[in-house]
Amino acid sequence: MPEVKTLIVGHHYHNENGVLDLGSSVTLVKSDKNIVVDTGYFTDTAEIIEKLKKENLTPEDIDIVVLTHVHLDHVCNNYLFTKAKIYCKFRGDGEYTGQFHDRQTGQAQRTDILDGVKLAQDVEFLETPGHTNDSIAVVVNTDQGKVVISGDAIASQEFMDMTKEPPVFIVYNMDKFNQSRQKILKIADYIIPGHGPMFKVTK
Repeated sequence: MPEVKTLIVGHHYHNENGVLDLGSSVTLVKSDKNIVVDTGYFTDTAEIIEKLKKENLTPEDIDIVVLTHVHLDHVCNNYLFTKAKIYCKFRGDGEYTGQFHDRQTGQAQRTDILDGVKLAQDVEFLETPGHTNDSIAVVVNTDQGKVVISGDAIASQEFMDMTKEPPVFIVYNMDKFNQSRQKILKIADYIIPGHGPMFKVTK
C-alpha cells in the first residue's frame, strides 16, 4: 500500500509585522510511482529538498507532480522536479481541462482528470471545484484508510465543519465549494488540507 508523507505543513497567517505568510502543504506519496502533490511557496524550497533526502529521494526521483490548482502558493517549486509529469486541470488559455506537462518533451498533453481516474497504484484523482473552477484532490488508499490530499477544497481542519463558510473572496463558487467539501468528507478517513496539518475525519 502507498505511504503518504507531509513534506511541508501548509500555513496561512499574518506574521508579527502584519505581512501575510503563506504556503501550501506539500505532500509525498510513495506508491509504484513517486508523487508530489503541490509544490509550495518560494520559501519552502530548501525544506522540500531536505525532507525528500530523508526519504532517500531527490527531486529528480519524483515521477509525477499534481497541482490541486494553480494559485502561486501551490506551484512555486515546480521547477525542482525536472523529470516529473505535472498534472493539473488548468490549460492556461481560459479553458479548464485535464492535462499533464511532460518535462522531458516540454509538451502539454491532454489527459482525463476525473473522479476515480487512476494516477498510480491505489492513487486516484477527485474533482473538487469551488475554491477555483479547476481544483482537484488526490485520494490515496493506505493501510490506515483513505487519505485525501484536498488542496484548498478543504483549506484547514476548521472547514470540516459544514456550517462554517469561508470568506466569499476565496471561493469561486460557494455551491460547488460546499458540494466538494461534502464529497471529500464522505470518503476520507484522513485529510491533508491545503494549509494545515493532516487530521482525522470524524464521521
